Amino acid sequence: MIRRWLKAPHSLDRAVGLLLIATCMLAALAVLTSMQIQRNQREILRISSYDLPYVYARTQVEILRLQAAIGNALVDDTSSTPPRLHWAIVKSRVSTIPVAVGPIDVPEAAVASRNLDRTLNTIEPLIASLGETNNGIKALTHLDRSVREFTQLASLANVRQTLLFEREQGVLSRTMAWLSVNLVLLCLSGFTMLLLVFRRKRQLREIAVTDVLTGLPNRAAIQNWLPGNARPVTMALALVDVDKFKQVNDELGHATGDDLLRRLADVLRDQAGPGTLAARLGGDEFVVMFTGDDARQRARRQCAAITRAFHHASRTTGFARVTLSIGIAVGEVASVPDIEQLMTQADRAMYVSKRKGGDGQTFSAEDCPCHLSADPLPMANEDAPVFASRQLEQV
Repeated sequence: MIRRWLKAPHSLDRAVGLLLIATCMLAALAVLTSMQIQRNQREILRISSYDLPYVYARTQVEILRLQAAIGNALVDDTSSTPPRLHWAIVKSRVSTIPVAVGPIDVPEAAVASRNLDRTLNTIEPLIASLGETNNGIKALTHLDRSVREFTQLASLANVRQTLLFEREQGVLSRTMAWLSVNLVLLCLSGFTMLLLVFRRKRQLREIAVTDVLTGLPNRAAIQNWLPGNARPVTMALALVDVDKFKQVNDELGHATGDDLLRRLADVLRDQAGPGTLAARLGGDEFVVMFTGDDARQRARRQCAAITRAFHHASRTTGFARVTLSIGIAVGEVASVPDIEQLMTQADRAMYVSKRKGGDGQTFSAEDCPCHLSADPLPMANEDAPVFASRQLEQV
């Protein structure tokens, strides 16, 4: 379980890395989309600036003026000079009729331009002899076809310009919609990445205050402890040490010793009680912190329960006589130095228990320990075999 817990930050780092790559890609895509929107806007402005229908309509107006001049000449029976002047004006516009402007392509304009040029060449001699019968009527008839053709051409150019404008508007709308989606995804990605970063930060903080072997809080967690409302509280601090732990490592190996420490950590979790902090200081030393007005009574009661539970675990896992020495100090604490002072007192009390043979608890400033086993293991004979088997059973 601890191994999976330690691997979790690495998986989280990979997730943050992938999210960071995705966020960068979304940001780059948002920049490209913004550039595309700017291009579409410029294209729409360019299309709007074209006035191709006006060019064709202007040619149509000049043709109508030529028709009017011819009609006036026929009615008034005057000189044909005004019609020839208008004919020259229309003739000069033939070469300027555009076939395409920008993206607007009107190939029909080339046909209309050629037809108008032929019409003008046809009516030129008719205009020169308007006095002759039916010459004016023939000229007007030829010009009618050109008027209709340029009317259709102006309408066609207007339709194509409108369609092109609407198409660019559609592209702009879709691009802006995609930019909106992109920005939403970018925000979600950034928000998710922030959550993962905060989660990673919390995990690192937990790792920093957690003992890797047992999963209990470590010495750093004790140094971070503060009483509620920053007011001094009564604390009973119990220092727990495994008797003859060195022989466990020497005779059964360090792996077995580590397993024993994990089992002791499980006992502390189960028996320390609610509102109590159990932590590993290092090696085979553990600390249990009880707070409240009844801290002394709870410490005595729960330490006895811890010792009994550890005796039971020792018997069921192959250890004959692995015991605990516990020193307890009680006092008012409001800061980390106060806890360190209690820890020093509890350490002295714990060594009193060891000098009395181990397997007991001693309160600081008391004369004798409260032995919890009827037959404590003598500490004088360190070389005596203390294990019923050479291997720790897994339960």
